[in-house]
Amino acid sequence: MRAVRDHYEIVRHVTYVAARYGTEPHRDPYVRTTYPPAWLVRYLFKQYWRIDPVGREGFRRTTPFNWHELGDGTPEVEEFFEDAYKHGLGRSGLLIPLTNKANQRGILSINSDEPEDVWEDFAFDELPTFIEIGQVLHGRAAREIFGEVGAPPRLSPREKEMLHWISLGKEVPDIALITSLSEHTVRTYLKSARLKLDASTMAQAVIKAERLGLLTEQS
Repeated sequence: MRAVRDHYEIVRHVTYVAARYGTEPHRDPYVRTTYPPAWLVRYLFKQYWRIDPVGREGFRRTTPFNWHELGDGTPEVEEFFEDAYKHGLGRSGLLIPLTNKANQRGILSINSDEPEDVWEDFAFDELPTFIEIGQVLHGRAAREIFGEVGAPPRLSPREKEMLHWISLGKEVPDIALITSLSEHTVRTYLKSARLKLDASTMAQAVIKAERLGLLTEQS
């Protein structure tokens, strides 16, 4: 992060964030940044991830965007940005969404104190380079986060739904009635989810799914 920042005189800070679980980076996030430590502590303490439009949109979108494209925010969002500026962040920025074949998500955020028009010209010229940098960083981060184990298993919506009902203490006949599926179909989804989670019992499957945040995503 420091090398990228220092290479460009116009750049003030560079941040990379990965979402270990789906699109929820606030849950056990992986972060590499040049932001001041005091700001990172404040960001987490005040739970700014709930309202930060740059980070939220970064994990929703698939194409790069400049910060000012987000438009005017609520008073709460404006207060967040003012607090960020007071702690050393620039007022202009570029956000690059990142993903890979395993659907592991991340973002690369670059910001500056330059006026929007100056920054927009710079970001347009350097965008291909920043995308390439982001892809390299994302590849390294994925290997560091998951190693040889790989990413968390990807369960289908139905598999998550079945585990959700099991976690609430429902039996197969109950789930079949609730979901209007046959008991055979319910058992098939449950077995598939258990195998994907590499669990020997349904109880283990539910515990692992909850730890990975998969049931939270389902609900």
